[in-house]
Amino acid sequence: MAGKVPSDLARGYLYAVLGALCGGSVPTLSKILLADNGPGVVAGLPVLLSGLIFLLYQPKRRPQAGSLKYLLFFGVVGAALAPLMFVIGLDQTTAVNASLLANGEVLFTTVIAFSIFGERLSRGQAARGLLIVVGLVSVSTNLDLANVAFLQGLAGNLLILGATVCWSVENNLLALATKRFDASMLSKFRNLIGGGAVMAVALVVALPLRLSSSDTVVFPLLALAIAGATYLFIAAVKRLGAIRMLLVWSTSTVFGAVFALTFLGEQITLPQLLGGALILSGVYLFRRGEKVPDAEPFSPPAEVIAR
Repeated sequence: MAGKVPSDLARGYLYAVLGALCGGSVPTLSKILLADNGPGVVAGLPVLLSGLIFLLYQPKRRPQAGSLKYLLFFGVVGAALAPLMFVIGLDQTTAVNASLLANGEVLFTTVIAFSIFGERLSRGQAARGLLIVVGLVSVSTNLDLANVAFLQGLAGNLLILGATVCWSVENNLLALATKRFDASMLSKFRNLIGGGAVMAVALVVALPLRLSSSDTVVFPLLALAIAGATYLFIAAVKRLGAIRMLLVWSTSTVFGAVFALTFLGEQITLPQLLGGALILSGVYLFRRGEKVPDAEPFSPPAEVIAR
C-alpha cells in the first residue's frame, strides 16, 4: 500500500496538469464561437456534446445507487447554473473585475474544505499555494488593479461571485463523491444533465444557433476539451483533494494565455509572463514539497460520509 501512494499522488498531479491544458483551451474556443452564437448556446451545447462523448464509453451503464443526488447537484449547479451566472455576469461588468473575482474560487474552495471537510495543508504547502495565487492574480488582471471598481457593474460582480461559490461547493463535494463513485460516471452524467438543462432553456426561449463552416469544427473541439477537462479534474480531485487540485489547476490560466496568443493574436504582457512564471514555479515547488506521509489523498471525516 505504501508503495502505491506516491505513484497515485504523482498520477493526480499529472491528471491535474493535463486537465488544466484542456481547460485552458476552453476560453479561446468559446470566444471563437461567440462571434456567431449567443452565450447560452456556447455554454450549453458543448457541455451536452461532451456528455454524449462519455456516453460512448459503457453506454448502457446507469447511475449507481446513491449517486443521483450528487449527479443532479453537479449537473444543475456545476455544469448549468454556475456557467450561466458567470457568462451573464461577465457581460455586465468589466473584464478586470471579472478576472479578479474569478479567483474567488480558490478562496471559497479553501474555506469550505478547511471548515467543513477537514482538508489541511502544511505551512510550507500554504506558502507555495500563496505563490500560485499571487501569480494567478497577476496573469488574470495584468496588474490593472487601478481599474477595479466593484460597484461598477455590481449585479455582474455578484453573479460572478455566485458562480465561484457554486463551483467551490462542487469542488469539495466532488472530493467526497469520488470516494464512492468513479470519475467517468460522474463526468458523463454531470455534463449530460448540465448541458441538457441549458439547451432545454435555449430551445424554450428560441436562442439562435448559427453554424459557420468553422463552427462545425470548433464546437466538437470544445466538446472534447470540456470532456477531457471534466474527467481529468474529477480524477485529480480524487487523488489530491479539492485545495491541492485547484492550486495545480491554476496552470490553466497560463495555458489559456498561450492559446489566446497563438489562435487569437492576443498579446501577453510582462506582468502576465511573470505571473505565469510564479504559477508554474509554485506548482513545481508544491509537487516537490510533497512527502510520502502527507501523500495520502484527502479523505472526508466519517461523519460527513455517513450523511
